[in-house]
Amino acid sequence: MDNTTRPSTISPEFSLYAEKNEIFELFQRCISSLLIDRPDDPLIYLIDLLQRDFDAPKIIILGPPASGRHTIAKMLQKKLNTVLIESKELLQNIPNKFKDKLSSNPTYDNISASLWADLYEQRFKDFDCFRRGWILVDFPRNREQTLALQSKGICPKHVVSLEALNTALIERAAGKRIDSKTKDIYHITWNIPNSHEIQERLVQLEENSEEQMISRLKEYRRNIDGIKDCFKSNLRAINADQPLNDVFTQVYSYVSKKPRSIAPRTPRILILGPTGSGRKTVAVQLSRKYDIPIVSIPTLIKQQIANKTSIGNSMKSYVTQQSLVPDSLLMQLIRERLNEKDCSTKGWIMIGFPRTREQAESLARTSNITPNRIFFLDIPLDVAFERLSQRSFDPITGNRFHSHDHSVSTNEIKQRLIQHPTDQNEIVQKRYEAYMIYYDELQEFYSLQDAIHIPADQDAYTVFEAIEAGIVNPSSKDEY
Repeated sequence: MDNTTRPSTISPEFSLYAEKNEIFELFQRCISSLLIDRPDDPLIYLIDLLQRDFDAPKIIILGPPASGRHTIAKMLQKKLNTVLIESKELLQNIPNKFKDKLSSNPTYDNISASLWADLYEQRFKDFDCFRRGWILVDFPRNREQTLALQSKGICPKHVVSLEALNTALIERAAGKRIDSKTKDIYHITWNIPNSHEIQERLVQLEENSEEQMISRLKEYRRNIDGIKDCFKSNLRAINADQPLNDVFTQVYSYVSKKPRSIAPRTPRILILGPTGSGRKTVAVQLSRKYDIPIVSIPTLIKQQIANKTSIGNSMKSYVTQQSLVPDSLLMQLIRERLNEKDCSTKGWIMIGFPRTREQAESLARTSNITPNRIFFLDIPLDVAFERLSQRSFDPITGNRFHSHDHSVSTNEIKQRLIQHPTDQNEIVQKRYEAYMIYYDELQEFYSLQDAIHIPADQDAYTVFEAIEAGIVNPSSKDEY
């Protein structure tokens, strides 16, 4: 038989390997760099590229005068052990090949945007920058400079814009002082040097006078919107009119978060919760919207027994005696189901498993079925009683109805509805308590995997929105 005509399937291990080792992101970075730099020898270029540290920070700090951008940049430099690059530093260390393009007395204002981009591009090629990363402050100052950087393929991972009102900035600048010897910056209100000798050396710069500040702020406000527009996909605005440590905490929290990956990922969703928490309801909603198969372990067991499969026959005696099915049989059943084509290609939503820490560990040890989203639906027992007391069961069709969320459509169906035996208070309490026995150890196990707890005593749509947000937004495991 011709192998080319046979339907090809991709083992789930392949996609999991690609996710774990960020293969998609690797190809994306390599291709993007090739198209931007267009090297003469792509292979040698790629070898050199792959030896670089892609996780190095690339940060731009924007902000008006007196917003504290230099102070924040220095604090980040120390915290991240990265390279702080200021425009005045570049002017002091201009490479020889650029000197003939500059005036005899180069200043910030008499250098074109394209030449500034060339200077920064050359600086970023230095070993310390591509290994440790970089932080830019006071550049770019207008849209033209921003576009010149981007035309060189210089794209920061994070852009921070410090925001404050002009009145607050002018007041802050009035108290700003500089050590005439060391050039360190102090403030007469909240950052006074302890040394009397240093205090004697402090002077106020002319640029911090009220008249100068008004002029500088007008220039900044005129250009900042054009810069922000170029960086809108990765820009975070932070209020600078608050204590310095609070500003730094917010900035550091943002730059520590890796950008969202656009790599395609197979959703492997685990929904845990006691009876009455609405696991199946939200699983059905997710399945309908995103076409993800639902893997209900209790339903699988019933299907295997009804179909009289070998594994079903092995489980039948345990189910008949109302005892727990051995984990070895459950794991065999789960592996077989999750390796089927629909789960391998579309992902899965699992409910009804695991119920113990041992089962969770067994699931985690099997690499191709490890969940990447875990949700706990938390609900008090009294709410579970109230919710299930309003649920009814159609003995002919097997459908379940609820007086609030899923009411009966016809009187004929309504006449034959009964309460399902498992919805009786005694049974509900027994199942709830059985779940809570292992709740703490399951919560502890999955806390290291960014498990999300959702109050399930809300309406079904609110719970669905919370779970949907947890799936769509990146977790620390799938950011790069």
